[in-house]
Amino acid sequence: MRSSQRNIVARTAVAPALAVLLVALGCGRPTLKTYPVKGRVELGKGDVKELAGSHVEAALVSDPAVRASGLIQPDGSFSLQTVHQGATLKGAPEGKYQARLILSDDDAAQRRRLLAVIPARYLRFETSGLSIEVPPKGDVVLQVAQR
Repeated sequence: MRSSQRNIVARTAVAPALAVLLVALGCGRPTLKTYPVKGRVELGKGDVKELAGSHVEAALVSDPAVRASGLIQPDGSFSLQTVHQGATLKGAPEGKYQARLILSDDDAAQRRRLLAVIPARYLRFETSGLSIEVPPKGDVVLQVAQR
């Protein structure tokens, strides 16, 4: 076998081995460190069940492009998740976050009821007054006053 043929055979054998090694080392996996964030929304004197299906969204103060969100359950509880490099990660990266509510638009009548009792300020990061520190010291409680 000539030298050029041996080089072709060697390259052909090395390429798949290199690909397997890169996958085994985690090439392409998200490497963002996140911390679990669980909490609940408290709705003044109202029924928090009305918020079920809506979301809590949090934006990192130092980089507002970093976002985490969690679906509000009928008991007001939520768990934040972060989308990073196309993967959904449980929790959120470390830091201070501004939070807001994103009301569900699945049911127009329910949305109208919510807009009648939830002040619009809770729908914007800049005005909500809601914040989350990650990693949290226990469960996060977001208190939302009614109109």
